Amino acid sequence: MNTPPPPGLRVGLIWAATAPLTRITVRYERYVRGFRALGHDPVTVCLAAAAEGYSEPVAVAPGEAALRDPEFYRPLRLDAAAVITWLGLPDVVAALKRVCPWVVSVADSDGQVGARVHPRATLARSVLQHRGWLTRARAARFWLRRYLFGAGRLDRDVLDSAERADLVAINSPQARGHLTAFFRHHRRPELAARVAVVPYPVDECYLSGEVSAARERRVVAVGRWDDPQKDAPLLAAAVERVVAADPDVGFDLVGPGGDEAFDRVCRQHPQVVYYGPLAPAAVAALLRNARSLLLSSRWESGPIVANEALSLGCTLIGPAEIPTLQGFCESGRYGTVCRVRSATGLAEAALAEVRAWDEGRRDPRGVAAAWRPRFDPQAVCRQLLEPRDLVWD
Repeated sequence: MNTPPPPGLRVGLIWAATAPLTRITVRYERYVRGFRALGHDPVTVCLAAAAEGYSEPVAVAPGEAALRDPEFYRPLRLDAAAVITWLGLPDVVAALKRVCPWVVSVADSDGQVGARVHPRATLARSVLQHRGWLTRARAARFWLRRYLFGAGRLDRDVLDSAERADLVAINSPQARGHLTAFFRHHRRPELAARVAVVPYPVDECYLSGEVSAARERRVVAVGRWDDPQKDAPLLAAAVERVVAADPDVGFDLVGPGGDEAFDRVCRQHPQVVYYGPLAPAAVAALLRNARSLLLSSRWESGPIVANEALSLGCTLIGPAEIPTLQGFCESGRYGTVCRVRSATGLAEAALAEVRAWDEGRRDPRGVAAAWRPRFDPQAVCRQLLEPRDLVWD
């Protein structure tokens, strides 16, 4: 689209999994509000199990097969549609494209796909998502086959999904670079041209209210700590090193599944507090008071909590393996990344960021002012309908 879309479009937001919409990280309600603010008519399309407790208008699919059937979508008369694909679901995208003129694949990926294009990242993700060593060994063997003999269906699904979409939305310039490298490896430059940087939107509680310049020497970390991806043991070890070096630094740890991982550090250091899961407003309150957000993840497609933290004036700390984190930190302007992913490296990055705040090199009001407009649901939804390059400086 070369001109802004007219108001009053019927926009479908497709969720093709069974997980309840009220419990997933990428909240569809934010997209609903954004499209509605632009004057469009959004409807969420999902399975009955996913719709439970969801308060926005829905069109319920009778089964998974319906989501791959263009005749199911035809009565909805969609002018545009966005579907989280994880760079797959080619049959869902194809069905939508048969009856809808503008289809967006929301990648929910860091773009590091293809065993031969991104061997280190794909190997780590294949293996470390599992807990048991036997399962990890099997995953490593499967990855090796993909690397030696070609990924086959996995790569084809990514290519087919992108070919059938009008736009592939990804979170940062770094993630876009990784994905376009995959398309160029497969000699599909026309698919690389469809990739646009469109970040995740955030809730209103992160976009409104005064941003205080006075911050306590506290750092927040948020995650599903029973998920191997988030690496709670690494976070706990890094926190111990930080408070040992600078006891005046405190930590607020948020999210389910962290009782065992954080028990020792919380008992030994009262400035470290583990809250468990909290509502968005409570997380926002912690971020308003803190200086930085610390990420220990092995990989991330987003992460959305980084958008929330930047919107409230926090800076970021984490490993360089997270492409979006590199993009958001902008060469040290909005945070510090560690080049070596270890407890020591993460602690050193956190202490460096603490010093940047102590020395007056961080401006929370300026941080929020720079990032809130990018993560506003209305701005994000406009990008999905009218893609253009965001200015990341």
